[in-house]
Amino acid sequence: MRWLCVALLVFGCSPLVAQTPCPMCQKPIVPSRAVYAVFIAGGQTHRLTFRCIRCALHAAERWHPERALLRVRCAATGRWVAFRFNEHRWSAHPASARLLLAPEKGGECLDCHLVFAHPKAAHRFLRSHRSLASTPLLSISQATESQPRKVGDVP
Repeated sequence: MRWLCVALLVFGCSPLVAQTPCPMCQKPIVPSRAVYAVFIAGGQTHRLTFRCIRCALHAAERWHPERALLRVRCAATGRWVAFRFNEHRWSAHPASARLLLAPEKGGECLDCHLVFAHPKAAHRFLRSHRSLASTPLLSISQATESQPRKVGDVP
């Protein structure tokens, strides 16, 4: 019975995350679409979960971490994509990762703020989602270029 409790704690936390609101938009977090973040600021580590990539990037802009790691699944393949912030710049792994940051429709972000591991996967996705086809695909540096990068406030 003890192993069952441990297994539920380790692998069964999805329902707990689903009921947790996003710290930025206060909408419920969907585990399969969540962005998992670690921000390091002021010598402290903050582990946060966001509803979408836009909320995670807004949080990084607002809290100015010294270092950050964002992990999210590719909308087309389900593979993990990581974004790292270190020494005042963002990088992506894989480097070919692209973001789709279309305007929200009806206040819903999950179908408009997407991450793709590769531009080819994004283009295949956009062919079947014509309403998003006019939205440009951005690299992490393009998506964050307007964000001032100063160390300071913490979450």
